[in-house]
Amino acid sequence: MTDAPTRFVDWLAADLARRGSRFAFGVPGGGTTLDLLLALQEAGLRSVVTAREDAAVIMAGVAGRLAEAPGIAFTTKGPGLASAANGLASALLDRMPVLAVTENFDRDELTFLTHQVFDQARFAAGLFDHTPGTAAPIVAAAAEEVAAALDGMMRSPMGPALLLGDPDRMTAPVAATDTQARTDSASDEAALDRAAMLLADARRPVVVAGLEATTPATAAGIRRLAEALGAPVLVTYMAKGVVPDDHPLFAGIFTGGAIEQACVASADLIILAGLDPVELIRKPWPYSAPVLDISAWSYTPHYVDPAVRVPGPVSTSTLALAAVAGRTDWDEVEIGRHLNRFRTEMSMARVGSLSATGVVEAAAAAFAERPRLTVDAGAHMFSACAFWPCAEPLDLLISNGLASMGFALPAAIAAALHDPARGALAMTGDGGLLMCLGELKTAAALGANVTVIVFNDAALSLIDIKRQQRQMPDLGLSWTAPDFAAIARGFGFEAWTAMNDAEMRGACHAAARSNGPRLIDARVDPAGYPAQLRSLRG
Repeated sequence: MTDAPTRFVDWLAADLARRGSRFAFGVPGGGTTLDLLLALQEAGLRSVVTAREDAAVIMAGVAGRLAEAPGIAFTTKGPGLASAANGLASALLDRMPVLAVTENFDRDELTFLTHQVFDQARFAAGLFDHTPGTAAPIVAAAAEEVAAALDGMMRSPMGPALLLGDPDRMTAPVAATDTQARTDSASDEAALDRAAMLLADARRPVVVAGLEATTPATAAGIRRLAEALGAPVLVTYMAKGVVPDDHPLFAGIFTGGAIEQACVASADLIILAGLDPVELIRKPWPYSAPVLDISAWSYTPHYVDPAVRVPGPVSTSTLALAAVAGRTDWDEVEIGRHLNRFRTEMSMARVGSLSATGVVEAAAAAFAERPRLTVDAGAHMFSACAFWPCAEPLDLLISNGLASMGFALPAAIAAALHDPARGALAMTGDGGLLMCLGELKTAAALGANVTVIVFNDAALSLIDIKRQQRQMPDLGLSWTAPDFAAIARGFGFEAWTAMNDAEMRGACHAAARSNGPRLIDARVDPAGYPAQLRSLRG
């Protein structure tokens, strides 16, 4: 008697478990997603039903990034995939490894274009075109094809894959595959020699670390190189923690804007370590110093043509260069002055009863155990990224490739599932929270160790600043402030409202002593945002 042949969906679930995947997120349909959920359950993976599909893909991306394994999202066909589109765009531009599994239409449905039917492969193809490291959507057929996509999404630059699950193929027998993950290529020895020559001639190099650097091995290599040089390190938002905030060589955040220019313009060599240009704001490169670009992927277009580019694993390249690097002319006092200038310019004047900076400082003081921070797009992100202390890569999670609103709450749920004891703290604007309000249900249903701090200023403040800069009339970018504390209590959260610094400190200390889902409705004054934005971007 022979064993029954393995179904594709069972092979997929087993392969994901083997790779280290732990969770799947989504909104199922009544077809092949139910087969997928059963197969995942039998393989030991936990499935979480979310309120929306776009949030599910964000959760899957964060879960995958933290586990260093593919994240899994699932949707029904038609409106399910359409709703997931923003999450897929976030996974593409925020470099998150997600396998999104969507039910597909059968041949008859595509022939007649009936209720809810559209060509899903063509719909999704535009998201994948011209994006590093991604492939066209896959129609379930061969295990080898899917295995290759799963291998690819874990290499830099990470990204998603979309599996369109044909009804007659997802549960069909599939041949076993022994596909092995390919490793990153070695660093280019000739390029390393040229880079070493650049380092030997440099007396004032500056290191800029980007999102490719957010693995323990890569961060360790960058720290070793910086310490060998004694050079300042700036990090992008997504690379916070690659060099700890309290490290004597940490000099602040690099955005491609104005606030870092005093430090970087004084350099005679700019070392880009894992910098992905997807993070930088759209401004011309302002520096004349030669650039050494150390990255796994050659990004085209880029902001700058490097004098030397070292392709390959950033961890290997930086360790090799650290071994031959000599001490430069920087001293820690000067580096400290650059960091102090950054923090001073980012601090918001106490123009109102509660500022965004005051909210972040109160949270940092209360949450001594340092839950993982997730940050939404919006004006509040500047204070959150500047003043939340980070010690390791991925201590702070933010969408800075797509810069999508509605990111922080789903990301916090996934982070809390990954590490329940540590938990997560989501900092979101009121506009961003309104976009994913249904995920309060998800957090409550899971009993997730999540604190949500909503910067409630009753406006799309960052957009309104740009309206004011253009001297345009009121365009309806503000609204009556919602009572988020009351809404959260309706979902079963503990909740507080803070109108001033004292109430914010009290709410943060109460939330830090609690567990499970809780929310602080921080009624912030947005008056300090324009000056902060001018300091950042010029």
